[in-house]
Amino acid sequence: MNGSTVNLTGNSTGFETFWPCFLWHLENKTEYDLAVAACSHLPNYSLDENKKVGIASAAVGTVALLMNVVVLFGVLKNHQLSKPMYLFVANLAVADCVAGLFSFFFCASFQLELLPPWTVMGIYCIFFLVLVSSAVGVALLSVDRYLAILHPIFYQTRMSARHVAVSLGIAWPACVLACLSPLMGCIDTNTETCLIFMPVSYAILINTILLTAVVIVVFVNVRIFIELKKRLSRVGPTGNPQDDLPAREQRVAASQYQQIQNTWKMQVTVFILAAVFIIFWLPICIGSVRHLSCLAREGCEVEARPYWGFLIALCNSAINPVIYALRIKKIREAVHRRARRLANAVREKLGWSSNYVVNIQFLAGAGKMDAVAGPSTDNRTDQPPKCSQSKT
Repeated sequence: MNGSTVNLTGNSTGFETFWPCFLWHLENKTEYDLAVAACSHLPNYSLDENKKVGIASAAVGTVALLMNVVVLFGVLKNHQLSKPMYLFVANLAVADCVAGLFSFFFCASFQLELLPPWTVMGIYCIFFLVLVSSAVGVALLSVDRYLAILHPIFYQTRMSARHVAVSLGIAWPACVLACLSPLMGCIDTNTETCLIFMPVSYAILINTILLTAVVIVVFVNVRIFIELKKRLSRVGPTGNPQDDLPAREQRVAASQYQQIQNTWKMQVTVFILAAVFIIFWLPICIGSVRHLSCLAREGCEVEARPYWGFLIALCNSAINPVIYALRIKKIREAVHRRARRLANAVREKLGWSSNYVVNIQFLAGAGKMDAVAGPSTDNRTDQPPKCSQSKT
């Protein structure tokens, strides 16, 4: 054992940093603990940078988790938002909550230096789970809008919350099985192989799912925009009503135009969500797949880099609730009502708010009564003499 350790240490003198040395030993069938011991004297710059990335990711993930939980409760606790579209928005909020939880695992894995092979594999697999679940969520929301706009009769008569539950009940287990499948083969005695040899079939599967979701989102949104443009041109703007139409038909045309405008605004919201998702997630996904495909090839030199791309990708989960609040009025009002009820409940729990509010209302009411009822009190003082005179 000592002889092998000495040889490993001697071979590691040709490397300048930890990760190339560590991966070289693993590729040469060295045990995980011996590889770590042989390269532990080398600097590990990526680990130091990843500790900073982990702290920043945990901060962003905390904000994303809190904001999406507020949106989620606002949608689920409001019966007026039980339509399929809002349920799919809530599904996106759930995916963003998973991203927030992932940031804590990502931070802990580097702060506590938990770097066994299954942990590195877990970071990639959970990252792809968050990515795929968000992509599938955006695709389902886009398909929902497609059915609602291009097939309104079918949508109004067939689509319900039960169909949403069935679709999500199929999508989430499928995403979990597809993305976490490599971890099932890592729980064995040869776990060090999971750090080097990411299955190429896994990368192909993830790329296929993401590419399919992106194609669906692009096709559906383009088709919807074309249809809405035709409807807007057919109805015409409300500012230029046709003089030859009766007043009733002009009102109907104005109502239709306003309805199409609201649908257009909602579709722009879906398009913004899809565009933000692609901007934030697609570059890091491509970089991760390239890294994993390099690990799968023999003779490919792996360069360890800090995971700053993960931090950029997590910002998408914090931006989505802002898009909901700015673009969807009903969600904004529902969240505001839930926040106001929560604030009132906290004040009542503390025990000081009720008296404080009552005092303010009492003082305000007293001021109004003095201003309004002042002349009437003078009249009341004059009433008794008049009554006494009438009785006498």
